[in-house]
Amino acid sequence: MQTNQSQVYFGKSGITIFKLIRACIAGAIAFVAANVVSNLLFFHIGKPILFDPDLQSEKVMAVLFEMEPLPLMFSNGPLYMAIAAVIGVVHGLVFMYIEPSLGKNKLKRGVAFGAILWALMALYFEFHTPFNMFHEPVILVLLELLFWIAVLLVEGLLISWIYGKSRSAL
Repeated sequence: MQTNQSQVYFGKSGITIFKLIRACIAGAIAFVAANVVSNLLFFHIGKPILFDPDLQSEKVMAVLFEMEPLPLMFSNGPLYMAIAAVIGVVHGLVFMYIEPSLGKNKLKRGVAFGAILWALMALYFEFHTPFNMFHEPVILVLLELLFWIAVLLVEGLLISWIYGKSRSAL
């Protein structure tokens, strides 16, 4: 660990305590905001299509709205969002670790991080859970993958904007 007059650096990475704290806060805020966007897209804007009983799998409808216990996001929203904030901290730390390779521009970094999240999270989740486990129709999975683009762009852009300047620009 190196120090100068105003910063504490960890090795040669350019990571400062300030950047570490800022990454954690950025991740928590961005992930919670992305959850709000997700809720709006999936359960409000997309509701007429995604939860049309003539289109949607009975299993999805039962798991989300009928089978007890109901999903935590419906039964205990504050706990769900607190856990989301913790997951966001982890996303913020991952962002901090890889951000020098994402570019110096906040917009490009945010879009790149959102694309990485989409490729590593949304594709697997949509394949494994809605499609594989709940037999959701492919057309609805594709619509959800489009929604995930918006959700994860919000997260990536917010993290990048709140995090601030790239370490590679300093």
